[in-house]
Amino acid sequence: MKLYSNPASRGRFVEWYVREIGKEAEVELVNVDLAKREHKSDWFRKINPFGKLPALEDGDLKLFESGAIMLYIADKYGVFKSPAERARAEQWALFANSTMTQAVFVEEWRERFMPDLVTALDSLLAGQPYIDGRAFSISDVFVGGYLLYIPAYLPHVDLKPYPHILAYMRRLAERPHCAATVAASATDKKTEASTAATGTGTSNAHA
Repeated sequence: MKLYSNPASRGRFVEWYVREIGKEAEVELVNVDLAKREHKSDWFRKINPFGKLPALEDGDLKLFESGAIMLYIADKYGVFKSPAERARAEQWALFANSTMTQAVFVEEWRERFMPDLVTALDSLLAGQPYIDGRAFSISDVFVGGYLLYIPAYLPHVDLKPYPHILAYMRRLAERPHCAATVAASATDKKTEASTAATGTGTSNAHA
């Protein structure tokens, strides 16, 4: 099985999850060079016709979209113990990749939709340490990954009114596999933004 990814893509979410379930030795990570536009090349479009990352290749199966890839990996390795458990994971995958990303990362919708969403999420996390209850699960990768990107990509968005979300983000960032993947990418993005803001970095010619 091959995972085509790049540190600047949501492939980091998949990398995090693969490590959490201890299957990194069974998933070959193929770094696709964005600067060389390998993701737009003819060979890569045979894997993902839209030329986006991440993508997965497992024999004849070719998948794109991080949520679908993680759910497939979870199924392949028998993570879900019941249809209800899988349905809850699908629920959070759809929430994270649609409802949440639109409310948080689409600027013209943020003021209208984000306050209600994060208030509800903060209340949920006040009663349990993880998204789906007492134990860490794939749902925490779906939702937590995007939360950890908020300070990096939206430094002006204030999460201090939501202490349970902030505590949850700290719990996730302290997990070794998160620290090595998603949290590391978020830190790199914050550093890059800070350097650009102060004008102390070198120019980047890559489009």
